[in-house]
Amino acid sequence: MSSLSLGTDGAKIIKDSEGFCLKFYGDPKGYPTVGWGHLITTKKTYKKNTTGDPNDSLLTQKEADALSKDLSLGYTSPITQDKADKFFTSDTSSAVDAVNALTLPKGAAFSQSQFDALVSARFNCGDAFLISNDVKTLLKTPQIFSNYGKLTSTEKDTCSKVVSKAFSYDKNLKTRRNAEATLFCKDMTYTHKYPVYTL
Repeated sequence: MSSLSLGTDGAKIIKDSEGFCLKFYGDPKGYPTVGWGHLITTKKTYKKNTTGDPNDSLLTQKEADALSKDLSLGYTSPITQDKADKFFTSDTSSAVDAVNALTLPKGAAFSQSQFDALVSARFNCGDAFLISNDVKTLLKTPQIFSNYGKLTSTEKDTCSKVVSKAFSYDKNLKTRRNAEATLFCKDMTYTHKYPVYTL
């Protein structure tokens, strides 16, 4: 089976959800971050981002320069757009690889939208998302995949429920999880009719 790459829709969810800033800022835990959620280090913490806007938790230039020097980063705040793009490609590559490595039912394959939705969630949540019981159930359900064939109305409803449960991960991010679940169902005969955490 050939490997897929992150598509436009998946990249858009990640970028829209992460926010963007060329200057160093503190993430929700206060860890220094830059670009689209690129984690610089977990060894230091700064002002926590509680609003979702990176500009509300910017490091001062003095703090950024000191951090850069301490970690021998070879760059400081603000970074260039090119550097941010490279960070994004690098940061999403592990999520892409992890989703490509998943085991699917015999003969099944992800649609681009399904792949993108899972990469977005894996990028945000880490490997714990992909090994959750609900995602395991999703991956073992042949009807989920586009090449399964015609679905009955009962099977369509079951698929909708399986997707909702799989993406019900991290109650603090319901909006993002619903966007990912909606993308997962794009162009399928079943829909994301059960918002996350409603089942």
